[in-house]
Amino acid sequence: MSGDAGWRGSAARWVVAYTAAVVGDVSYFLVLTWAAAEAGGPRTSGVVLALGAVPRALLMLLGGVLADRVDPRRIAIATDGARTLLLLLATGAASWFGLVPWWLAVLAVAFGVVDACFIPAVGAMPVRLVPPEALPRLQAWRLTGLRAGNAVGPALGAGLVVLGIPAALASVAVLFALSVVLLLTVRSRDRTARVAADAPPEPPLRLSQLRRQGLVPLVVGTALSELPFSGPVAIGVVLLAQERGWPVAAAGAVLAAFSVGGIVVSVLLATLPVAAPGRLTTLVALGATAPLLLLLGSTPDTAHAIVAGALLGVTTGTVMVICHGRIQQSTPPALLGRVTALLSLATLGLSPLTYGAVGVVAGSWGVGAFFALAAGVMVLAGVVLAGARLARPGEDRVPDLGSEGARTSHEGDLRVEPTRGRPRQDGGS
Repeated sequence: MSGDAGWRGSAARWVVAYTAAVVGDVSYFLVLTWAAAEAGGPRTSGVVLALGAVPRALLMLLGGVLADRVDPRRIAIATDGARTLLLLLATGAASWFGLVPWWLAVLAVAFGVVDACFIPAVGAMPVRLVPPEALPRLQAWRLTGLRAGNAVGPALGAGLVVLGIPAALASVAVLFALSVVLLLTVRSRDRTARVAADAPPEPPLRLSQLRRQGLVPLVVGTALSELPFSGPVAIGVVLLAQERGWPVAAAGAVLAAFSVGGIVVSVLLATLPVAAPGRLTTLVALGATAPLLLLLGSTPDTAHAIVAGALLGVTTGTVMVICHGRIQQSTPPALLGRVTALLSLATLGLSPLTYGAVGVVAGSWGVGAFFALAAGVMVLAGVVLAGARLARPGEDRVPDLGSEGARTSHEGDLRVEPTRGRPRQDGGS
């Protein structure tokens, strides 16, 4: 029981640390956007944000390799510490030089480099904190923190800007410092897990291992299901409000309802004492997401749009929890950093490229056409995930990093067994 209490406590502190980092990240982007606009207008703001996005996209895969070669907990601590230091330096720059574009651009680029290392490291940590059967619930709590951070961060950032940019930057630095303090208390489940996490895999594992184990449909389907909701849908909601003549508060209400719906379903999936949902629930949720997007893009009524936003939060939250939980359970731990990097690159990395496409589609054929296109992406994600392996906890095993080889069983269920040494007698961690 004491062992269970230990890893549960570490997992809880990891979730709080992750949530603090998300709130800090979202608040930082709002403060940076405002500061850049004050320094040189909207064009400067766009340039500064773009400069920060470039290293994040270019270096994400290298960050994934680093997370697979070094203890990801150390990387997460170092990167959150680096973000704290960067913001404190920016506080000094804002006080001494005022708001000038050059140091804002340097801050954005440095933050992008750090984010490229932090995101894969955080994605590689859960499998080292909890047993495989607990991974879906931990992912549900992670999603709770993500949606809560996305809901609280903008309001917090806006409130901090009122205090002045130097005070706002210093306040956001406190959030990253809190994340560092919490991560310092997080421990792997046992000494063996820590040694395995730090040791280079034998033989070396490459991303092609995902294809051999049949995990590509799961990773690709998950990325497709998240791509429209990594920014394009939020832009679409704002454009929809303008097209319909709704007040800007209506767009905010739809996006807030989306976050609330995601929080509610993730908390339910994390706390209900029932078996983790699988393939059928995933496909039903995706099947409901497509018509909800069509409804959101066609309704002339704000009340219906808010309800559709809340239901979309529920359906997309369900898909995220299930798919990310299965990815954590099925992917060899020595590949999780790179897999997280790939997923992040396919969503966060590609989302800036899709922003312009949203405007082009909405301007040419109306905002409803964009939501129809997003619904089509959801259908495609469902088709891909229909062929993915979504076994329940206990049916999947991740490979032992100390074994020399592994094999995949028949009937599509991934079962990894050591080729030498004492055979494992259970399906646990």
